Amino acid sequence: MTNENDRLAPNSPGLLNASGLNAQQHAAVNHMVGPLLVFAGAGSGKTRVITYRIAHLINSGVAPWNILAVTFTNKAANEMRERIVELVGEAAAGVNVGTFHGQALRILRRDIHRLGRESDFTIYDGDDQLRLVKQAMTDVGIGLTTINPLAVRNEISRAKDELATPYEYAERSEGYFQETAAQIYHRYQRLLTNANGVDFGDMVAFCVRLFREVSEVRVYHQDRFRFILVDEYQDTNRAQYMFVRELAAAHGNLCVVGDDDQSIYSWRGADVRNILDFEAQFPSSTVVRLERNYRSTGNILSSANAIIGKVSSRAEKVLWTDREDGEPVVIMEAFDEEDEARHIANVVREFDGNDSTKKDLAIIYRTNAQSRPFEELFVRQGIPYQLVGATEFYRRREVRDVLAYLRAVANPRDLVSFERIVSVPRRGIGSKTLRTLREWGERNGHASGELVRLMAVEESGIAGLESPFNTRATTALAELGRMLRRLDELADELPVGPLVNAIVQESGYDEVLDGDPDRSEDRWENVVELQAAASKYDDLGPRESLMRYLSEAALVADVDNLTVDEDAITLLTAHSAKGLEFDVVCMVGMEEEMFPHVRSYDDPAQMDEERRLAYVALTRAKEQLFVTYTRHRSGWGAPVRFPSRFLQDIPAELQHYRSRIDSGAGRLRSGISGSDVEPDSPQPPSERTYQDGQRVRHAVFGEGLIVAGQITKFDEEVTVMFEDVGLKKLAVSFANLEVVT
Repeated sequence: MTNENDRLAPNSPGLLNASGLNAQQHAAVNHMVGPLLVFAGAGSGKTRVITYRIAHLINSGVAPWNILAVTFTNKAANEMRERIVELVGEAAAGVNVGTFHGQALRILRRDIHRLGRESDFTIYDGDDQLRLVKQAMTDVGIGLTTINPLAVRNEISRAKDELATPYEYAERSEGYFQETAAQIYHRYQRLLTNANGVDFGDMVAFCVRLFREVSEVRVYHQDRFRFILVDEYQDTNRAQYMFVRELAAAHGNLCVVGDDDQSIYSWRGADVRNILDFEAQFPSSTVVRLERNYRSTGNILSSANAIIGKVSSRAEKVLWTDREDGEPVVIMEAFDEEDEARHIANVVREFDGNDSTKKDLAIIYRTNAQSRPFEELFVRQGIPYQLVGATEFYRRREVRDVLAYLRAVANPRDLVSFERIVSVPRRGIGSKTLRTLREWGERNGHASGELVRLMAVEESGIAGLESPFNTRATTALAELGRMLRRLDELADELPVGPLVNAIVQESGYDEVLDGDPDRSEDRWENVVELQAAASKYDDLGPRESLMRYLSEAALVADVDNLTVDEDAITLLTAHSAKGLEFDVVCMVGMEEEMFPHVRSYDDPAQMDEERRLAYVALTRAKEQLFVTYTRHRSGWGAPVRFPSRFLQDIPAELQHYRSRIDSGAGRLRSGISGSDVEPDSPQPPSERTYQDGQRVRHAVFGEGLIVAGQITKFDEEVTVMFEDVGLKKLAVSFANLEVVT
């Protein structure tokens, strides 16, 4: 392999001196060879640095096709690609920019046959995986109510993120859940292989396996990708870490950009240690810190820094800005979630009075379920909004149905897609027949989709195989096989766009759509949109266009569908907000047990992640930040709520307290009712009313003993061990506790 590093200039003043970069950005852009770690704080110009660095590499003589840039969403990849085009023009077309799964897919389509697999595999998404997990559970005799299939699916995904095979996972499993999951994982992987399918966890893991086991493949891709850049490195899991490490092993030109303070995806396998340990893993690395924030006002940034500063283990850095302090952070107390929605509606009305548009305002919450009161109120008041995390286009029933037909044609061994299309429309083929068909196929080395195609040709029986079906079932299966054979022929003749139309007609699915009187028009519109998306690949050959479209559709992420061009308020979770920015952010539900989430209470690492998540949410705001909490929330833990501990981290001088008391909502802390009031700040009691060890009585919970208490910024809080209901934390101003003498 030729060594690109030998002919490049060492790390020295570069070619982009007049680009408007600050000193730290300039250092990151113009670093040439060797490992580079860039800590990029929120709003510090991370994407600008990555794109300018790629442009600098090209201007320095690196061939565009020798550059690999990896990120986590198609949206981020597309934005990166567009900016590179602006900088270097047509040369940008040769740069490999994409997501981890997108890059892995290209490698696997070319080389997966080296692992004994077929290149026309189907990509199984989360819903497909769940169906296959349920099938695996049934096959190994584990009832669907015995253990949560969704939890098993997630456990299998985590195992693959850690590069653990079914055998390796079984060896280290402990306890009932993991030991049961190990049985299911083994059967699940067998079903997936038999179906010529790979799931998202397989894609990167199979690439790592290829690099390790097939030297020719490893050397080819190392020589091809001589300069590697990884965006959002704090979000990588072990498999992704090994993927880039294997690729960079020959030349060492690995640049990773990220921020440990924004590592918020441990629940899906991300390991913040990948970025924190980079210097130890690559001893010759250069470290650059981007600490200047260009997004937020001083007060917003200082508030976020106060929260993140209490994380137990983080890289040393302090985000700063030379922007003005701006407005203080507005803290608003509400009686309950309905009153909270009214608070925010008031903010919207204030917002409408300036020159901004509604797309510049976002409501951010901890969990998706919190959107409900805002949606209901906005509908009643005619306030336009867009909801991120609603049913995404590619998860809508009719879209998944038509995609299942396309996949069943592209891959006759795809079990999940085959069993989905059997019942849309209904064909008189029940679950017992499907189970018999699947078992018959496994005994004889055929997939269900392959068998029905054979039965279509030889309805009286398949040569050499004894049919287990009666006449009625045989006829129904053979008719299904004939339909699939017609679709196979059309797939050889038509590109994927026209093929969608043909499938809807030939399969009888048009009757399914017409048979839904309430939603027929909407469902047809979704199918038309699917056909339009598929038609973008019609300039390719029939089979190639089908495979390309299915691959791209499988890789679409939820946030990729977010559009901010319409004049509508955006409602989204803190996780979904990462990477976005808005003039005004309303951070709602900032209460104990909600944010931080109650699940984090017993795990310091999870509490740290809750802090990082709050930091991400707050730093989405550019000009103004509103934060709300409620004193009551239906269906969420204790009936009386407490302000989040994160609010107490924000210095008092950065806050402005606003209480809008709805006269019909009930009594709030101050006891005031009526219109908006804006006291300078909440005034907690000067000393505790109740003492540890006192016995008290609550109207609902009965008698108990006070075990702890404290004066907070907003109230006096006591923790009581009740005889009947156990431990409860209560706000004194609401609890009306009676001292028992």
